[in-house]
Amino acid sequence: MNPLQTAWLLGCATMALVGCGGGSDDTTPPPPPSAPMAAPANFAITVEYGSPQFRWSPTPGATRYELHEDPDGQGPLPEAKVDDYNETSRAGFRYQQDTSQNFVGALANTPTPVSARLNAIYRLRACNAGGCGGFTDATPFDIAKGISYEFPSGRAPLLTSVSAYGRYAMVSRDGLTLALRGASLGATTTTLVFARSSTSQPWQQQASLQSGNYFVDQMLLSADGGTLAVRSMKQVWGELGSRVVADAVYVYQRSAGAWSQQARLDAASAPAGCPQPCQAEIADHMALSTDGNLLAVSAVIPAAGSGGGASASSAVFTYARTGTTWAPQAALNAEGTFIASLALSGDGSTLAVTDRDLLRTSATPLVLVFSQNGGGAWTQQGRIPATLSIYSPPISGGPEYGAMALSSDGSTLAVNTANVAGQGVCGAAGPGSTETQRIALLSRAGGTWQLQGQAVMPRALPWTPWALASDGNALFLGGAMFTRSGGAWPCP
Repeated sequence: MNPLQTAWLLGCATMALVGCGGGSDDTTPPPPPSAPMAAPANFAITVEYGSPQFRWSPTPGATRYELHEDPDGQGPLPEAKVDDYNETSRAGFRYQQDTSQNFVGALANTPTPVSARLNAIYRLRACNAGGCGGFTDATPFDIAKGISYEFPSGRAPLLTSVSAYGRYAMVSRDGLTLALRGASLGATTTTLVFARSSTSQPWQQQASLQSGNYFVDQMLLSADGGTLAVRSMKQVWGELGSRVVADAVYVYQRSAGAWSQQARLDAASAPAGCPQPCQAEIADHMALSTDGNLLAVSAVIPAAGSGGGASASSAVFTYARTGTTWAPQAALNAEGTFIASLALSGDGSTLAVTDRDLLRTSATPLVLVFSQNGGGAWTQQGRIPATLSIYSPPISGGPEYGAMALSSDGSTLAVNTANVAGQGVCGAAGPGSTETQRIALLSRAGGTWQLQGQAVMPRALPWTPWALASDGNALFLGGAMFTRSGGAWPCP
């Protein structure tokens, strides 16, 4: 036998199992390759305090999940995997299951600011020891959707009880202008303004505005997107150390795409109704008309000779703009110590105010409603008793009452109120929970306010977001749309 035949026979002997000239008694077919895991279902992105939050349903067989980010969407930057959460640095993509067994995730302590993620697109996939499955569809981070609701009449801010205290981001009614508080809460905090030519186009930064000498506490953008009011803070040093107090409200206006400061409003520019010399401090809340020509701010006025404290009184200062000039208009007595919430109609003719009852001495708190005549004079129009929702903001001296919203014409008022025993609830109640959220809807006719209806939904999460359409005929609450019909607000 020649060497070639010998090699061939030895090869067949050692490879018999693959049928090289021989055979095997084992005729069992090889197992099929394992099917790749499906892409996670119901992948969605929401917004929490300006940052993206992720939700999805569990994928069978998955032991971990990977998030991939394209930071500028269709721009030149490449997509990359987001770092997994690191327990030591406490940074990265962190996720866990919630009470419904779905997953919720967030970007923890990442160095990239929210402003750099406004045009980001995300994909998610499930993985295990055998590898990773397919990706979800690319999903954009839509901050406008997270902070507002788009009605046919335009976008309206999404409110919660907590949002009565401060705002970190605002979007115009047409969704084309965005104001965003900078990431830092120190002396370098700025307000960033972005614009886009249409809702399908990416955001482009238009301005970076620094107000005051400490940090930005709250901001408001007019519905038409052309006026921005920013409340800033300052640090004051005294015998007992330092404290942070209100500095002023800075007003900016846009002209041909450029933003410039138009006014700085503080106690020195308070309306004449403030006892002179006015020692008022600009307080926690602001409201702005649709066109940005009327601004209302809350204020605290110390009692004469008392140095402030429990004897202080609350007020609302209004300022009006004529052309490019701002002037103080009125000081309205809010009948309490601190204001908890403000709402101004789009046309600037109606103002609603609630007071913060630190000791909860009032069993039925009041919503005060003021009306303005054509000449700029304000009168109290209503004192509406309401079982207001109570919450405790993270930076506060005590409990406060929830948010309110007025329609453009001021004839419809929505008030975040507390749970009321025996009220009807729209939708299925959450398992094991009877907690509800109630929005009282009041209507004005001939100067008289009456409760017209209420929107009541199970409260799946604390402070379910809600929004009132600018025309006052629709209210969005907890994923449901309530529509006024024949003067009533039936369940959707």
